[in-house]
Amino acid sequence: MKIGTLSKYCQRVLGRGSVLNTSIYTLCCEALEVEGFPKPPFISDKKWVLQNHEQMGIKKKTVKQKKVRNVIGDSFLESYAWRKLRMEALIKYGRRCQCCGTTPEFGGVMNVDHIKPRKLFPDLALQLDNLQVLCHQCNHGKGNWDQTDWRK
Repeated sequence: MKIGTLSKYCQRVLGRGSVLNTSIYTLCCEALEVEGFPKPPFISDKKWVLQNHEQMGIKKKTVKQKKVRNVIGDSFLESYAWRKLRMEALIKYGRRCQCCGTTPEFGGVMNVDHIKPRKLFPDLALQLDNLQVLCHQCNHGKGNWDQTDWRK
């Protein structure tokens, strides 16, 4: 049986990916043996994946997302990663201060606050679970010295 045929069989029967750290190729070989087919030639999982992707016309991704390195400076607040995460927090928690309850309709300016400050916890700077929505006054009063979580 050709590798291309085996690849198509694996995709049709088992889908893509792996199960319990065993590749689809290995699982497929075992399934074929059980069904009475001759054992296919050994191919490393990495090589099989590359061949499979070439046959399917999937190109290797060469564009990598730019990582935000300095989370402490003001340039972090202008980064795409922060703006996207900020929007996710506003969608998740709404446009209401989670401390005092004010909204933009009542003149509140909403900020997305890091519960654990990015200066002390830079690894949490881009974690949605570390964000809360506060109005400008509550956020300014909280500062980066307080770690109160006002989410309900």
